Amino acid sequence: MIEQPGHIRQPSQTMRLIVIGGGYTGAAVVIHAIRTTLTPLWIDVVEPQADLGFGTAYGTLDPVHRINVPTNKMSVLPDDVDHLTRWLFDHQALPDAASTDPQGHHYVPRHAYGRYIEATLREAIVSARDRVSFRHHVATASAVDPSDELGAAWTVTLAGEAEPLRGDVVALCTGHSPPLLPCPVSATALADPRFIRNPWRRDAFAPIGRLDDVLIVGTGLSMADVIASLDRAGHSGAVTAVSRRGLLALPHGTFVDGIDFLDGYDLPRTALDLLRLVRRRMRDAAPTPGWQAMADAFRSRLPEIWRALPAKEQRRVVHRLLPFWEVHRFRIAPQPHELIERHRGLGRLKLERASIVGIDQDGGRLVATLKRPGQRRNERFFDAIVLCTGPGKAIADVPLLRHLLDRGLARPDAIGQGIETDLGSRILNCEGRAQPGLLAIGPLTRGSFGEMTGAPDIVRHIARVMVGLLEPVSSDTLV
Repeated sequence: MIEQPGHIRQPSQTMRLIVIGGGYTGAAVVIHAIRTTLTPLWIDVVEPQADLGFGTAYGTLDPVHRINVPTNKMSVLPDDVDHLTRWLFDHQALPDAASTDPQGHHYVPRHAYGRYIEATLREAIVSARDRVSFRHHVATASAVDPSDELGAAWTVTLAGEAEPLRGDVVALCTGHSPPLLPCPVSATALADPRFIRNPWRRDAFAPIGRLDDVLIVGTGLSMADVIASLDRAGHSGAVTAVSRRGLLALPHGTFVDGIDFLDGYDLPRTALDLLRLVRRRMRDAAPTPGWQAMADAFRSRLPEIWRALPAKEQRRVVHRLLPFWEVHRFRIAPQPHELIERHRGLGRLKLERASIVGIDQDGGRLVATLKRPGQRRNERFFDAIVLCTGPGKAIADVPLLRHLLDRGLARPDAIGQGIETDLGSRILNCEGRAQPGLLAIGPLTRGSFGEMTGAPDIVRHIARVMVGLLEPVSSDTLV
């Protein structure tokens, strides 16, 4: 836990920042708030976990769970691309032959990246101790409301605590919503330790025997984590991975900066126009520098492209194109990619296109009811089932977000995946007005920007948003 008690003697000259969520996004907000603001700051972080900077993504302790982007693309300081790589060498996480590909790119364990974020956060706080007070509240925020206290804009209520927090700026950095069950699951199956809802939980795979027949629901990057963990544990039984479209994350290619995705093309106005433009530009990139470089160039212009699409076209993109985009966007690190290809070649991993419509238990084994396209449902028995279906999208099920929606302080985005913000991440109320000092940052804003899930995208956005955000408003400007 990082703690730097309050010491600022002139509270009237101090800006108060409250960050709700202490994973990667929340930690990055604090780092950039300190780096970009000369004003004295009082920072409160509300995060129920004792450690900051890890979250779900980087809290895993399994060394085979790797970042899927090389270290020179993952610095928390966008203006210093080698900051992470230097830190890893300085702290003996590199060199590491298992983490480095033939091109010299480093894909380190995710926990090492979490330690880097935690260390950078600590360094930022300590280096600014003459003007920054910092407190970590090991708690959960249950409400955010306009403040009734003179000189404070917002009040944050903490569950189980009588005294609320008051601040000038509140940043919601709560990350992904908890995963939802993909289908009805019987009570007996839910109680079975071999039905694994959280594959990143410590010892999650302990109930799985070496020869057990395993079903993985989902074929994205989380599935790759599970394959790597089972392989490290010596599992040699059959593994079946299913998803509706049967798509696997694609491998990396050449990393090239400076490509203009639009390059004179008009902004697309429909999902079909967008699809045609993406295909055209990826053909333009073949064979050099490759479609991967063009996909990265597309991401850099995505907020502009996304906001030019009408809401109905945004929904069409999500419903029809998003799964295909994600396997190009969220590419897999070379180590798990090679492992998956090897297991498929040996026949130990089978990929199937199917929907899962029910899970039960019968005779000591788990039963999955699957439906393949154009076929009838069929029941299949497995020794273990692991869910890798990704985060949930039911924002109304999150108590804090439900409170904001009920009070009219927020409204859902057009695609139903989060809450709507303006380009500066200010949350729009039910009437569509941006609210100064109330921000949402990270995956919660994906529907407003088209993409806000990967660490590089999030930190670049934070670096832009934080500039000038915490400077006090001069009384001369209040005319």
